[in-house]
Amino acid sequence: MMRNKTMPEATRQLPGPATRAEMELLLLCARTRSSVELTRRIRAAARKEIDWVQFIRLVLRHDTVALTYRNLQRNCPDLVPSGVMEPLRERNEALAAESRLLADELVHVLGFLDSQGIPAVTYKGPALAVRLYGDLSLRGFGDLDIMVCEQDALRTRRLLLDRDYAPERVDTGDVSHLLGEHHEMLFYRMDGKVRLDLHWRFTNRSACLPGDPERFLQQLETISIAGTELQSLRLETYLLVLAMHAAKHQWVQLKLICDIAEILAVPDLNWAFVLREAGELGLKRVLGTGLLLAQDLLGALVPRKLAQNLKIDRRAKAFAAQARTRLCEEPGERWGLQGGITSQMEIRERFRDRAKIFLRYFLPKLRPSERDRWFLPLPNALSAAYYVVRPVRLVLQRIGRTGQLP
Repeated sequence: MMRNKTMPEATRQLPGPATRAEMELLLLCARTRSSVELTRRIRAAARKEIDWVQFIRLVLRHDTVALTYRNLQRNCPDLVPSGVMEPLRERNEALAAESRLLADELVHVLGFLDSQGIPAVTYKGPALAVRLYGDLSLRGFGDLDIMVCEQDALRTRRLLLDRDYAPERVDTGDVSHLLGEHHEMLFYRMDGKVRLDLHWRFTNRSACLPGDPERFLQQLETISIAGTELQSLRLETYLLVLAMHAAKHQWVQLKLICDIAEILAVPDLNWAFVLREAGELGLKRVLGTGLLLAQDLLGALVPRKLAQNLKIDRRAKAFAAQARTRLCEEPGERWGLQGGITSQMEIRERFRDRAKIFLRYFLPKLRPSERDRWFLPLPNALSAAYYVVRPVRLVLQRIGRTGQLP
């Protein structure tokens, strides 16, 4: 789940020249690796006419507080007003303390589930911060993500309720329908300090991704969090999962692109595996968009094997261009939410995947309802005709001819 601290009502383009200066500094600071050249560029950017209030809003929105503070402190503390550095330092320390709390809770929850015979895998959050950034506090995260098998999801839900967690959505009666309709459940610890996302799939079912989640859990690796060894995804799998996650949110947060850039910088990964999986799953366009953004915005070097064998099409380039524009926009009411059916279809390069997404979205909408039976009563022998009646009724209602229908 994406964390956003600034949520204005309207979405509008930020002022031009100021935005370029602030975005330039933001992008230069959103990196873990330092160099003489990077220091020179950060200092040059900080000398420009920066609207520091606007800059801090960008940092908070894109959840890059830790990276930004570290790079400003290392490279140009003399160029940043004390009224900016001090609040940024305080915010960074508060987020670091929150990260440690969440990491400790993650260890306790996973240990508890394991004692109950439920295998669970952590991903994103503390796992990604430790594995990819080498420091729990360098990657912002506001919740914990835990993956369990679908057959264990409802039992895990009951166990979390017994551990003083409350579901975001309160359901009475049978909750088994949640498994087929969703891919995750959100919980809050009763003291309000921990938010936990329980997953049984990496993507929602409308994405029509075969083998989710088993395919991504076949090869795991061991990482250490808060002194405890835990299972998490290998980085090659992370690259695909994170690209899908970022595409779902339409690439609106820089942190999502930072993750891609950091993975690309890891040497000796199995890029042949990444290419094979992207091809078999129909995720080449998703992956290509992520690589373009990491390269263009953060200067990431795309490994030669990926660059030579991943053919990036025009739609991926168009998606990357749209994402670059969104990064400079004020967040509106739908900031960070999942893209609509059109964007979900366009981001997939194979026709068969787009067709599956289309049918999964529209077929349930064609299922007859009581309104259709009220609109045109038919005998039971002709009940199948309601599959024709329903689209006719919806079209008539859309153009206003049946506006008084219940």
